[in-house]
Amino acid sequence: MSELSRRDFIKGSLAGAAAAALTGIGLGATAFAEEKGIYTPGTYSATADGMGKVTVTATFDANSIVSVVLDVAEETPTIGQAAKGDLEAQILAAQGADIDGVTGATITSTAVKTALKNCIAQAKGEAVDSGSVKPMVESTSAFILKDITADDVNASVVELEPVTDFAEEIDVDVVVAGAGASGVIAAVKAAEMGAKVAVLQKEAVAVSQGNCSSAIIKSGSTEGGLKKWLTFATAVNCWRNNRKLLEAYIERSEEALKFVCEKSGITEETEWKNKYGVTKYQDTSAVYTGVWHDGTQSYDFGDEKVEVFAPWFGPKPGNYGSLVSGILKDAQEEYGDNLQVFFSTPIVQLVKDADGTIIGCVGKDLDGNYIKFNAKSVILATGAYENNATMVRRFCPDIEKFDKKVVHRTGDGNILAIEAGGCMEPVAHSRVMHDFDAGLMWDEPPYLIVNMNGERFIDEEVDMAYISNALRWQPGFKGENMDPDHQESGSLGWYCQIYDNDYMTYANGPVPDFVMARYLKEGPAEDHVSVFPELIDTFKADTIEELAEKLGLPVEKTVETFNRYNELCEKGEDLDFGKPAKYLHAFKTAPFWGIRRHIRCSSITAGVLSDEYGRVTTEDGEVIKGLYAVGNLGGQFYGAPDYPFFHPGLSLGHAVTFGFIAGEHAAQNK
Repeated sequence: MSELSRRDFIKGSLAGAAAAALTGIGLGATAFAEEKGIYTPGTYSATADGMGKVTVTATFDANSIVSVVLDVAEETPTIGQAAKGDLEAQILAAQGADIDGVTGATITSTAVKTALKNCIAQAKGEAVDSGSVKPMVESTSAFILKDITADDVNASVVELEPVTDFAEEIDVDVVVAGAGASGVIAAVKAAEMGAKVAVLQKEAVAVSQGNCSSAIIKSGSTEGGLKKWLTFATAVNCWRNNRKLLEAYIERSEEALKFVCEKSGITEETEWKNKYGVTKYQDTSAVYTGVWHDGTQSYDFGDEKVEVFAPWFGPKPGNYGSLVSGILKDAQEEYGDNLQVFFSTPIVQLVKDADGTIIGCVGKDLDGNYIKFNAKSVILATGAYENNATMVRRFCPDIEKFDKKVVHRTGDGNILAIEAGGCMEPVAHSRVMHDFDAGLMWDEPPYLIVNMNGERFIDEEVDMAYISNALRWQPGFKGENMDPDHQESGSLGWYCQIYDNDYMTYANGPVPDFVMARYLKEGPAEDHVSVFPELIDTFKADTIEELAEKLGLPVEKTVETFNRYNELCEKGEDLDFGKPAKYLHAFKTAPFWGIRRHIRCSSITAGVLSDEYGRVTTEDGEVIKGLYAVGNLGGQFYGAPDYPFFHPGLSLGHAVTFGFIAGEHAAQNK
């Protein structure tokens, strides 16, 4: 650390004048020293919150601040850290905390003032007011401090200190921040309606995950059925979602998904790799009528019906990301200058006018240049916050010790929306937890489930989509494809499904051998079709001992559990966990199969409060003009801790629908 001394400012003429004055009034040095000083000489330190922790270390003699050192290593390098020398000089010149600060480094300046006041209080022997240590920014009506911290911001790309130096300014009607399932559809819809659109994408390409999207076909549904669907969808979300958002999905999802199919050239006749390397390779469309089940509850539609269109785009490793990448590329060619895409240029700041209306944003390119986009609307489609550790700890702590399937979802849009006056969904946040990639046999309960200690811990009837709740109490494991946060400690979410070679005779959803073989870890590469090869984790072996070794389970305990399970199956009664007798099948026929499941967080399906048009609202429901949040960032569409799996493709269907709605709405206001 560098040190700047006040003596540099008072030596010379100032010091000479002081000495002359003392001589002139007849006071010697001894007499002056006997007078009581302002401070108790010594060195004192204090810390306050800026963008990170800011520490002030000040040295005092009896009547002055002699030197000051600022530790601003956690501040923004080009802003807070760059202000260090100026702030030190201001403190010594002012001899106190009444300084102007540095323009553009307001947060750091405020933290320095706060910490210095505490140093001064210590030097004066006064009580240190711990309450005077301010949060990251000063409280205003437009910023909900309880929802955001300095650590949150540091983990994101957001910059809260106003950016004023721009390499370029671009005028558009609509900015879409994020090129995923919702952002691409929002941008293309707005461009189709004649708006001039800029897309800012944090990554170098468009990115989305998943394969299945869905829509409600109103023409194939009864009015009573739609009301029942709305009730069921609300019930499985613990009655905590915003009904208006579900109503908007019912009204607009068919139009939105047909828009996707039209733009991508996907039809019933489309063949593999006809467009973007994906096609509609599978269909889980359905008609809800009679009794329907979710993994947590059931609902009786009676004679009413709801038609659901749920196509799967792929197959893997192709997915929705492949689809929207192609749609965006085609749209750039179609709309030319009216649809500009800025890859590797995340949104770092919103621009507001005096009344809080959003009038643009700031992007930052790979070279560190700031680009200002002047716009009438900004649509945030930046995804969720599962890679922002401190936000996860507060808003979705269930998943903290589980691996995350995605990267770079650091809550950028959440922070920006909150800074503009928005509010995080004020309930426990929903999350998608599953593993559809390690192997098949997802929800066919005849298998045996064991934890990574080789112990049975649950009735196997529980759906894989909800088992993460039980896995919170099971041992962790160090396997493959772990995220950076858990490389050393291991993560939760690991368990194994075991069954024998007769599974075709008793599984609820029998799977042919050649399909199961696609997931064999030790199988030949040419068998790994329509899968992510790096994620498959299925094994088979001639003995249960050998299978346990391949799965990484303790052999002796696994064999003990296996034999106990077979004993219960022979009795026809599960005395340990109460699984229904119809699912009890003893495993006798080799080879034995095992799938090592790795339950990870695919997404947090919760964000900031928004309305049926995707507009961000305050906690009181007031619309923030010019600002939208869509996809997993927009809410409150869900409400239960678990994302509901009763309706196939609802997550992507929701993302597409609200991207479509917001793009249309923003374009109308251009």
